[in-house]
Amino acid sequence: MLPKNGSLFKSALHRVKEFDPNVELTQVTGARDWQAAPALGPRSSDAALQAYASMTQTAALARLQTSMSGLTPEEVLVRLKVRGPNLLSTVKPPRWWQLLLSILPNPFNILLALLAIISVATPSPSWSTFILLIVMIVISCAVRFWQEYRSTVAAIRLQASVSTNVRVRRQAHGGWAEDVIVDEKTLVPGDILLVDPGDSVAADCMVLETSSLQVSQSSLTGESEPLRKTNASQGGKEDCGLFELENVLFMGTSVISGSATALVLRTGDDAFIATIMKQLNKKRPLNSFQKGIRNVTYMMMGFMAVMVPIVLIVSGKVTHNWAQAALFSVSVAVGLVPEMLPAIVNANLARGAFALAKKKAIVKRLDSIQNLGGMSVLCSDKTGTLTKDEIALCHHVDPSGEKKQEVYQLAWTNASNQSGKKNSIDSAILEHSSIDKNDPGYGTKVAEIPFNFETRRSSCIIRTPTNKLLLICKGAFEEVSLLCTHVRVGDTVVILDSHRRQELIKRAAAFNADGYRVIAVATREIMDHDMDDVDLSKGLDSNMIVEGLLTFLDPPKDDAKASIQRLQELGVEVKVLTGDNLGVALKVCRTLELIKEVDEEEIQAITGPDLAKIEEGTPEFLRVVKHCKIFAKLTPSQKGQVIMSLKGAGEVVGMLGDGINDCVALRFADAGISVDSGVNVAKDCADVILTQKSLSIIVDCVMTGRITQGNTIKYIKMVASSNFGNVFTILIGSCWLPYDPMTALQILIQNLLYDMSQIAIPWDRMDPEYLTTPQRWDARDLFRFILVLGPTSSTIDMCTFAVDWFYYGVRSTEDVYAVKLAHTHWFLEGLLTQTLIVHLLRTAKVPVLQSRAARPLVLSTLVIMVVGFAIPFIPPFANPLQLVRPRASFIGILAAELAFYCVE
Repeated sequence: MLPKNGSLFKSALHRVKEFDPNVELTQVTGARDWQAAPALGPRSSDAALQAYASMTQTAALARLQTSMSGLTPEEVLVRLKVRGPNLLSTVKPPRWWQLLLSILPNPFNILLALLAIISVATPSPSWSTFILLIVMIVISCAVRFWQEYRSTVAAIRLQASVSTNVRVRRQAHGGWAEDVIVDEKTLVPGDILLVDPGDSVAADCMVLETSSLQVSQSSLTGESEPLRKTNASQGGKEDCGLFELENVLFMGTSVISGSATALVLRTGDDAFIATIMKQLNKKRPLNSFQKGIRNVTYMMMGFMAVMVPIVLIVSGKVTHNWAQAALFSVSVAVGLVPEMLPAIVNANLARGAFALAKKKAIVKRLDSIQNLGGMSVLCSDKTGTLTKDEIALCHHVDPSGEKKQEVYQLAWTNASNQSGKKNSIDSAILEHSSIDKNDPGYGTKVAEIPFNFETRRSSCIIRTPTNKLLLICKGAFEEVSLLCTHVRVGDTVVILDSHRRQELIKRAAAFNADGYRVIAVATREIMDHDMDDVDLSKGLDSNMIVEGLLTFLDPPKDDAKASIQRLQELGVEVKVLTGDNLGVALKVCRTLELIKEVDEEEIQAITGPDLAKIEEGTPEFLRVVKHCKIFAKLTPSQKGQVIMSLKGAGEVVGMLGDGINDCVALRFADAGISVDSGVNVAKDCADVILTQKSLSIIVDCVMTGRITQGNTIKYIKMVASSNFGNVFTILIGSCWLPYDPMTALQILIQNLLYDMSQIAIPWDRMDPEYLTTPQRWDARDLFRFILVLGPTSSTIDMCTFAVDWFYYGVRSTEDVYAVKLAHTHWFLEGLLTQTLIVHLLRTAKVPVLQSRAARPLVLSTLVIMVVGFAIPFIPPFANPLQLVRPRASFIGILAAELAFYCVE
């Protein structure tokens, strides 16, 4: 049985029957999931795909029994309990055992397990060695698990704190329908969803009613052009693909213009987007942090490819035991890799996210924190970011500049008849009004042409009391005036000739120079047959009459000037990317002292139409983008072009925006920043969301990002140079000494202890000088650092080998105790110097005297130094590791070596 008020549902079901007249509601028990559709391909010409989608709708409609009044609160609770929250599994915290399983199979643990098995599989099994190795595996996994689990859960919780609300129609307790705002997580199949411009579609839906709806599916298809959506099916089309279904809205797509009423079909992991989430994540361009990690990984692989074969050949030639040499070379390979890198990077990012959360910034993508630290250019929208977004209507004048109430009433009629959410201009017009809300204005609404960012205008068509059709258009002055052929002078309509057009342009320019945004109001009488065209936006708002001008003012934010100055002091160049008029943008930027005067030769300001005349990717385009500080009248795609051009020039780019027209740029930027009050789709594209509209938070983000990035690079430099130095020492020792400088197990334990000593690096502080300029990932600089410092640190190792050779007389493998003694000496010296280097390399200043490590780092390094020094003196630990008590005289020699190492 169909629900009450279900005429639209009857129509929808009738359209579904076009595919198969034999389908009966009583026969439909429910289709499988949308997940079957991708196998047929996004542009399949198979009509079965369309039937499949429509059958799914039929099943949903028959099963849901939803009224046009919406669901009752009781029905919502029941369905929420059955279907679960409207949340994709990709943003749910992983179960602890899933994370643990992902941690276990790493080369370090596999090698330790292999050594443990070998230790008990030999004729003389050593159970103490086996137990010790298993304990090392547990310790390594426990540390990584603790850090990564806390970091992952913290990131998920921070993301969950960003609420995204949607508008739905639900039944009140009295049985009548009401539109309510709810969290998108509470959406359930059967809800009546109301979508407006700027919304990100929160579930897979079927369109029931629509008004000039344009939807961007670029997040799913990569196509930038928006698609028109209606409540019509494509039953007769054989070449219609899944994404071309006009009556289906997919989760994750964004509404560009128009509005619609839709029936929610699938939520959460049942939605189509869940099947391609991995592919969606891959579509996003690599940011600066990801490129840095990739380059460091390649560098480590290169070191291993060169060093390991050399160690294998040298050790095999010297010891003539190729099996042992192979095991030893594998240990060297593991020793080159910083096993704790994921744990420390995640802990570092999580700590940065917590710090930013306290400063009113919520991090959605953890690696964006590093990019904030490396950011060299910040591109910002003007409205709502540099300005207060408190737009007020200031003037309503006729073309001659005289105040005229009729111009305002035309604008009020247009604004009041725009469906869906009101934009800032419409809101300012309506708030300025003393007109009764029930006043029909010039007549009753017949149709509308909604606003979009390409045409930059909106129109409504009304039926006047004299039964005529009147089109009222308002929009950006430049765009609307070009579509006008006449102008109203007093009560007379005259031709808009070149002289009158120039006078109109001068009047608008004068308003712009004073910082006002200028909106033109125009009208046109149309005939009934003009309404026969399905697409009213094509040519109907042309040949119009200029009725007058509206001016609006949006003052700069109180903290904008100081924040921009602070960012510039930190080496971050600020560029303004706006769709607004150039004159308004210049006025705001001069007020903020972003520019003091415009030198046309340096091209400090340019408009979108002028930028479009330059071919993208050419040297001229790159030069203009690099030198310009103000980009006005940009389309959304042009904002993306500017971002990609700056990234191609080697800049780390941040984008600050809160509107639909900022989404492309937010997605392409290394660090996309939006605000909690921004449109839903902008928040979805952003990496960081500000819970307050304050530019000073951006400064805090940059500082926190630089501390986070500095500590990460600090760790990589420390561990990579130290590990390379150890391998370099092993290579020299293998050529010189008749025995291996250390056993494979000793190398692994030393490496593990050294990594654990740096576990507190995320809590370390950075020198103030480091924070004054943007810092970037530079694999070549890291490569040079390792090549210089690694061999330098090996000089102390050579001293230890020389002491063992000349002073203690360890020159052959015959004396097993002497070899163990030599191993012990280098184990202690290597561990202590490696741990000490943490304090030497963490700063460019004189350690301790000019720059001190944070207390957690001091404690962690001291604990590891004490533990490492004590191991040879504790038989249960020393024996499995084949270590012995060091000679008493070596303690003094070790102290001298450490002192020399600090001076060196």
